[in-house]
Amino acid sequence: MDQAVKANINKQAFLYGLIVGVIYIVLLTVENMFVANMFGFYAVKIIGYLLYLTAIGLFAGQIRKSLGGYIDFKTVFGAIFIMILVSELFYFVYSYIYMLYIDPNFMEKVKESTLGWMEKNKVPQESLDQTSAKFDQQIEEAKHFSIGKNLLNFFSFLVLDSLFGLIVAAIVKKNKPLNMA
Repeated sequence: MDQAVKANINKQAFLYGLIVGVIYIVLLTVENMFVANMFGFYAVKIIGYLLYLTAIGLFAGQIRKSLGGYIDFKTVFGAIFIMILVSELFYFVYSYIYMLYIDPNFMEKVKESTLGWMEKNKVPQESLDQTSAKFDQQIEEAKHFSIGKNLLNFFSFLVLDSLFGLIVAAIVKKNKPLNMA
């Protein structure tokens, strides 16, 4: 594959990553609207993540189509990785802005919702106290920005999403038949 084709694939992947990043932000915002209802929150979170992966798959398919309908695994995974990297950057920057400026009480809402769900399901008081203490610790830690911890979180999500990206790449790839090579 020549450099011009690779550059075009990377350019498309970057553009699609921007689009997926915007989609991811919209999904995150919708998801956060359901924080008071744990079932709804996690249902929207799962559906949103499946939509995120579907969008990446569809855009990877568009890249394959632009190459004449064929793309090898390495090339499609490289494009998917670029899309994931760009969209994760959007997600992390937006999450930071959301938690700091848009809804600074978000973690308190998650705590209240989780404890309410646990009480409704008759979870023992000891477990409620432990969960409450863990939330208090996380909320306190979140007040102290740590570049190292945030980078670790970013790369953890990048690795996890890339594992799913491998699956999407395996689905999207389509090698040229031997007589067309």
